[in-house]
Amino acid sequence: MSIAPRMWIKASDRFRHNSKVRHATAKVLLATVPRLSPESDQLEVVQSVATLCRIARLSQRKSFTSEVEGRIRERVLWLRGRPIDWSAITGDFRPGRIEKGVVLKPYIGPREKGVVLISFEYQWARLMSVANLDEFARRYTLITAPTWSPPHALENVLFADRYPGDRIYTLLSNAVDTETFPRLSPKFRPLPLYASNWVNADLYTPVPFEKKDIDILMVANFGEYKRHFVLFDALRELPRDFRVVLIGQPVGIRTAARLRDEARTFGVANRFELLESVPDKTVVDSLCRAKVSVILSKQEGSCVAVMESLIANTPVGMFEDAIVGSKIFIDENSGRLLRSSNLAAQLGEFVEQANRYSPRNRVLEQQLDSDGSTRRLNSALRDQAVAEGEEWTRDIVAHHWRPDPAILCPEDLERLRPEYVHIRETYGVAIGKT
Repeated sequence: MSIAPRMWIKASDRFRHNSKVRHATAKVLLATVPRLSPESDQLEVVQSVATLCRIARLSQRKSFTSEVEGRIRERVLWLRGRPIDWSAITGDFRPGRIEKGVVLKPYIGPREKGVVLISFEYQWARLMSVANLDEFARRYTLITAPTWSPPHALENVLFADRYPGDRIYTLLSNAVDTETFPRLSPKFRPLPLYASNWVNADLYTPVPFEKKDIDILMVANFGEYKRHFVLFDALRELPRDFRVVLIGQPVGIRTAARLRDEARTFGVANRFELLESVPDKTVVDSLCRAKVSVILSKQEGSCVAVMESLIANTPVGMFEDAIVGSKIFIDENSGRLLRSSNLAAQLGEFVEQANRYSPRNRVLEQQLDSDGSTRRLNSALRDQAVAEGEEWTRDIVAHHWRPDPAILCPEDLERLRPEYVHIRETYGVAIGKT
């Protein structure tokens, strides 16, 4: 087995996540952004905004990011009053269908709006195809749930500018985004809740520790940013009798076969079980049966798998320098923050000490599950509505993510069904999977 491919994978990863390299790359890319004017071709301006958003996500230096954000805001203003072809600028633009959304409250009257939550940027961009969008915005309070941190994205900045409502509530992918969103648009009202706050604890039945039969579990899609190779590298030094299970789904060319080839590069192709695109029940069952789970990405969004694992009473290992929103939930009761060096020894110790943790208790005590998060969301929306002179006579219903937003109680869904029908018939868009 050649050492060269392993070294190349590891060196490429270090290069990709090096803050100095990322900043230098961002500066070079910024120099290539064309100097345009308000009269420039619309498509050129849109493309430049998309590029500037990518640049803003690269560098973590505040002064540089501030400069880039200023250019983004300037060019978004240039596009005002000019038509936007949303199908050309956002992926999977399907007018009339928003699968990853829920109605949390019906429209009560002119002084009491309904509430609609939509996750994923490309999904709420589809609202731009809605007939009578002005009326929709007057009738419903919109909550968005972003997918990545930092949240600089073409859909975010253009949608916020074009959406006729005066405020857009947004969940977070990371606590630092509380400051970022208002810089992208004054319409954004960040809420201190994450995509990972909506896991339904009732779906998970913890397994007594002595009956747990999986030593290490990794629930993650097969995307490169999930960094499966880090686990493969550690497996070379971990006990051969450790049972390791990977669960995920393909992302582009990164299929199960691609992951197995990567594992073969590290000489551990036969050291784990790989489950691809399995039913949700299998994921839940595996999380409950695992002694520990790991998330090895250095940067992503909220990462719902972290909260799923904690509610299953399985502690989570994450890197201490990871820019991942759910890292905020990791403490001495719920998991372990890992260092990049000597990872195998840390994981071995983590597994051996796994029975010391009680993550589910931590989550439920702090009301971080879907039930407690619904109460916090309701309070935030109610207080803001009352502060702005609106009424609040009916609370929102509870929802959970499995894996997309869904109304938690069947009776609530039935009561809300007329509202779903009204939105479909009046605005030409079907929300959710009802």
